[in-house]
Amino acid sequence: MARQVARAALPGAGFALAYAAAILVGRATRVEGSDVALAWPAAAVAVLWGLHASRLPRAQAAAHWAALALLTVGVNLTTGAALPLAAWFVLVNVALAAVTAIVLRYGGRPVALREPVDLRRLVVAITAGTLASAVLATAWFAYEGQPDLVRTFALFAVRNGVTALTGVAVVLRIRDARWRRPTLSVARVAEALACAALTGVVFVEIFWLNPGHPNAFNVVLPAMWVSLRFSTTTSTLFLTASGISIMGATLLDRGAFQDVAPQEQALLAQGMVGALTVVVLTLALFRDSRNELIAELRHLAGHDPLTGLANRALLNDELERALAAHPPGAVGVLVLDLDGFKLVNDAWGHDEGDLLLTEIARRLTGVIRPGDTVARLGGDEFVVLCRATGHEELAGLADRVRAAVAHPYGQASDAPYDRITASVGAAVSDHTSTPRSLLATADRAMYAAKLTAAAAPAARPPADSPAAAGAPARG
Repeated sequence: MARQVARAALPGAGFALAYAAAILVGRATRVEGSDVALAWPAAAVAVLWGLHASRLPRAQAAAHWAALALLTVGVNLTTGAALPLAAWFVLVNVALAAVTAIVLRYGGRPVALREPVDLRRLVVAITAGTLASAVLATAWFAYEGQPDLVRTFALFAVRNGVTALTGVAVVLRIRDARWRRPTLSVARVAEALACAALTGVVFVEIFWLNPGHPNAFNVVLPAMWVSLRFSTTTSTLFLTASGISIMGATLLDRGAFQDVAPQEQALLAQGMVGALTVVVLTLALFRDSRNELIAELRHLAGHDPLTGLANRALLNDELERALAAHPPGAVGVLVLDLDGFKLVNDAWGHDEGDLLLTEIARRLTGVIRPGDTVARLGGDEFVVLCRATGHEELAGLADRVRAAVAHPYGQASDAPYDRITASVGAAVSDHTSTPRSLLATADRAMYAAKLTAAAAPAARPPADSPAAAGAPARG
């Protein structure tokens, strides 16, 4: 019991520590001579905490929301805020987290950052949460009689919105990242080094050495290069480094935003980080979606949609490569045709026929050697391509294929018949072989085997099944 309680409380304690630290970091980013903070990472932590709480049972969720509220009051009081202000800003922070979580989880979709539509949902949700919290914060300042409420609203909304968007996007993307060693080449390494060098030069010149010239738009060049040529995870790390660089330079009054009034300086820096976040993630996610669509289309072009096996086009390509890579006598093919498959479709329907074909594909894939290929040419005709083989080894594989196909099916495959057989023809390459001639030779051997097979029904229902009595197998 104690372990379960500790396991349930651990995330809350982690969020609480991160939230308190984020508030202190935010206060440390105040522009010199002003109360305006350049960044407010507590907004991102609050949103992530709210998203976590929204997945919990009501009692646990209530405890998390209460902890967020109490921590907000406690940190504000500790840093010198009056009790009414500290209490009011509980509403501000809870509104940001709650509204964002509600909008993001609307419709039951998982909270992730894998597609462009996920970024759109995230921007909409954080905009809604930020506007709600900005309205509440501005209401307090209006109550206190502070002037220039429009600028106050803009500063609060932009700062919290940009920080929340960037922070949540980084966390969501890093959470789903697949960390694997990249495939390196000389050209790829050279491009990465060139991109890193250009990025460093541009950011140092614009935000550290620049004497105030309005040339910040030049950061778009390395941003587009990173987002279009490197992974989305790399683009996310680029955003993190860019945000830290821009905020650090602005705090030190360096670069393109120096000698600007504190409030305008904060808006410009936050706007730059927000624009980079939207541009980089949009381009990177659209590139990912395009690449995934291309990969899916290539897979569909080379595979049978029912069984997932290679189709005729992919088989021909594989045969071409195998014949070119292996000497004569080292490439073999098996062509097999199911005996009596028409009876299966006629007696039990095409759905049962599709189940049978899928099961046959699974069994064939299970008996071949690593590196061999199974293809479906259409209907009930399959081909096994064997590389680095010979006559004896191919004959042994043919026996294993027949045995695998003839093994009883019964209830294991949810089929109302007990077994089926296959006629198999084999052919081994010679110095004149082409994909077409090799398949034709194996096809002739298969039909010869079919003609000499016993003239008995290949598919038969169990003796006690409804189909054996002439009734349909399924109601």
